Amino acid sequence: MGERPESAAADADGPAFRTVFENRVRFAETDQQGVVFYGEYFTFQDEAVSAFLRAIDYDYDRMVENGWQIHVVNSELNYRAGAEFGDVIDNELRVAEIGTSSLAFEYRARRRADDAVLADGTVTHVAVDRETEAPTRIPDAFRQAVAAFQGSLESSE
Repeated sequence: MGERPESAAADADGPAFRTVFENRVRFAETDQQGVVFYGEYFTFQDEAVSAFLRAIDYDYDRMVENGWQIHVVNSELNYRAGAEFGDVIDNELRVAEIGTSSLAFEYRARRRADDAVLADGTVTHVAVDRETEAPTRIPDAFRQAVAAFQGSLESSE
């Protein structure tokens, strides 16, 4: 992907962001003003989470096989600049923190042409047991996969 060279090292404020999903803005994703409709960034953020999970080889299917899954409990986005039809967006993600049963991702969308940050924000999930839907501890294997992929892991356990 369009990973920037500095993304291999940790950022000053935590693990490095990694480009996990890229997309070219489709005409259908723009509004009457010709820029990406703000709600589309939530879809981009969600796609980035799915891509991150695939990149660490711990996707939703593996979670289900292991008896747990994650549910979104909060999502926030800040809009910094507008993207237009045809722009290529690098969607970056990192796990900012893993608690006992919660998982907080930080997200950033950058326009590849000029590296401008288009949007940034967070999405928090809670791990739940597949049978009971009750909060459950995030497995060590998942924690290890995240740490191996991004080089470190903030834990509030």
